[in-house]
Amino acid sequence: MKKLIPLFFIFTFIRLFSQEYHFDYYLKYRHELTVDKGKPEIRDFQHIVNSKNYFYQITFQSESKNKLSAILTDFKNSLQHHFDLKNTDFPLKGENFVYKFSVRIPSVKKQFENEAKHRFFKAELLDKRDGNLYNYSIKEFSDEKMNKERLSANVVFAGFNDNLSFVGLRLLFDYHEIYNKIKFENNGILKSATGKSNNRTYALTLLAIEPHDFDIKVNEAQLRFKD
Repeated sequence: MKKLIPLFFIFTFIRLFSQEYHFDYYLKYRHELTVDKGKPEIRDFQHIVNSKNYFYQITFQSESKNKLSAILTDFKNSLQHHFDLKNTDFPLKGENFVYKFSVRIPSVKKQFENEAKHRFFKAELLDKRDGNLYNYSIKEFSDEKMNKERLSANVVFAGFNDNLSFVGLRLLFDYHEIYNKIKFENNGILKSATGKSNNRTYALTLLAIEPHDFDIKVNEAQLRFKD
């Protein structure tokens, strides 16, 4: 038995850091934030996700005018993997992502645990529309008894083959694990939303969705950690 213990730890380490990630959808959203009726702050968010696994995602950032990089965040293992993109033509492929380095994000697990205790939501179906659209009222409350509203939103979902509602809801409510708080009977994708919280108003619009089918593998041999 004593001889098996070191092997166990070796294989556990390899399983932890030899990860293969599959991606099947690219989504682009436009987020507008207005404070005190001032000029809207507009940002576009691009994500590549796995519709069957909510524990990781790819986001993008611009390094320069002609250079784009990608960040693969693995929430389950508290890691971020950084890549250069050598080709941005769609559909993307795994070989387009050139590994640079990884970063540990140890605070993520504790953050999620704390948020889960203090985030309270209620979703209500208001009506169904032509074109397989569903209009929901989604409210976040600051207390478990749901007496005090923190944010109220009107959200339109479109029926979809896979469940991608979590992508837009994360952006709207700034809460990663919102899929644990709000459940829907049917698969869907957030098409548009408007929300209000105190002196802030929000708008979220789906600009693009593209099916993808590629894998990225990060193995132990190539890992380079950056502080």
